[in-house]
Amino acid sequence: MPFSPKVFFSALLLTSFLPLNTMHANELLLQGLDVVEAAPDIPMGQSGSGSRSLLPEDDTLSDEGDLFGVKGGGYFHPYISIAGEWTDNLYNIDNPETENFLTTISPGIWMAIPSRKEIPLRIAPNNTSAGGLQNSLDDFTTFDRMNIYLLGGIDYKMYSSDSDLNDYDARLEGLFKYNLRTGLSFQIVDSYNRNQDRFDIENDAAEKNRRYHSNLLVGDADWEFTEKLRAKVEYANYYLDYDEKEDDWLNRTDNAVAFYGFYKYSLKTSLLVEYRYIDVAYDVSSLKDSDHHFLFGGFTWVTTDKTALHFKLGYQKREYKNQTVNDLVEVSEDADNTGWALESAFDYYFTEKTKLIISLNHSIEETDSYDSLDKKVLAGNVHYEQEFKENFIGLCDFRYENADYTQIRREDSRDDDRYLIRPALQYIFQDWLMAELSYTYDVRDSTDDYFNYKTNIISISLNGAL
Repeated sequence: MPFSPKVFFSALLLTSFLPLNTMHANELLLQGLDVVEAAPDIPMGQSGSGSRSLLPEDDTLSDEGDLFGVKGGGYFHPYISIAGEWTDNLYNIDNPETENFLTTISPGIWMAIPSRKEIPLRIAPNNTSAGGLQNSLDDFTTFDRMNIYLLGGIDYKMYSSDSDLNDYDARLEGLFKYNLRTGLSFQIVDSYNRNQDRFDIENDAAEKNRRYHSNLLVGDADWEFTEKLRAKVEYANYYLDYDEKEDDWLNRTDNAVAFYGFYKYSLKTSLLVEYRYIDVAYDVSSLKDSDHHFLFGGFTWVTTDKTALHFKLGYQKREYKNQTVNDLVEVSEDADNTGWALESAFDYYFTEKTKLIISLNHSIEETDSYDSLDKKVLAGNVHYEQEFKENFIGLCDFRYENADYTQIRREDSRDDDRYLIRPALQYIFQDWLMAELSYTYDVRDSTDDYFNYKTNIISISLNGAL
């Protein structure tokens, strides 16, 4: 029987239900491949694998030292990262391949009130996800009456192959949370990003920066009205705007409303139901305007401080506002405006020095291709982390993504399988200084040969924070 990535990652999901005492999953951000790459740099130069743990303890492998922060915390945390990256295929195309050495300098600062030593929330906007997020934001829980968090950072990027590509990315985000004694809390989160899409064959033969500005605003009211029952209502706005006129077909504004219900079944298990509605409105390509409806059921199961399982499975329906487009999708053999939606994570600590995280995600997303109406995405990530010594850590990420496009212009169908493996080594010189060396192999295999590529990347970085 031939190897099937879809079957493989579905099997990984099913193993999450085996009755093992060591099973555990956390509510981490389940990021697809492009989400990880589009996400801004993380202070102290973490690998950006999307593997942040939300277990009760700090996101470290040992209590003897702080891997990505400094002891004691503080109000203000400046940071800087200097990175060099060589690649044999800058534009991610099959032919011709272009070598490049990218130098990136990333200064920034973040603050928190009350003082903290770790960032309280990771926000990874995804341009092709309706509403701007591939998954719901993880809950930020605290006993403090008020919490404030702000972060600002810039990436200066310099390319050896073409200095015209030199540019900068910027990131500004914040959180405000207020808790009342009645169990009612209010939260506002905002994330602004100036960034660019990953180089790709569709970006005018790839040899240009497809730059954009995006802003994600999320506000919610959360009410824990008994020890067992909790409810939350959430509003989100996602604004996406590209710099160049030829990319105007990607510009859009999404508005979303979500309702959550939580039931604490036991000390270790909580159940949830969720309904989410998202209105997607394009600036130019109005034929792609649509309404998304999501209905989820799921649970979070925390067995110990080292293991957990988070699982959400549901149904997604996309209705195009243009009835002609809606009718074409309904009769098409290759298109489907309904499907299953999934957010799942399995987090397992073998020992206090060894960690494994597996995540899966599936949904209907907006298109990033001019020839397509939308795409169905199945994304999986396996993250392994091993502490060899107190100051020497090994990491390895394997990611798989299947994107099944609904074609409207090209005659050939398009179904992409993308694989990425990234081993890395981190060495901690001091609590405030860390170096990382990594190798990345990235390959896309499409039913349309036009989109195939293979890319190798070697990178090294020096990262400091206070």
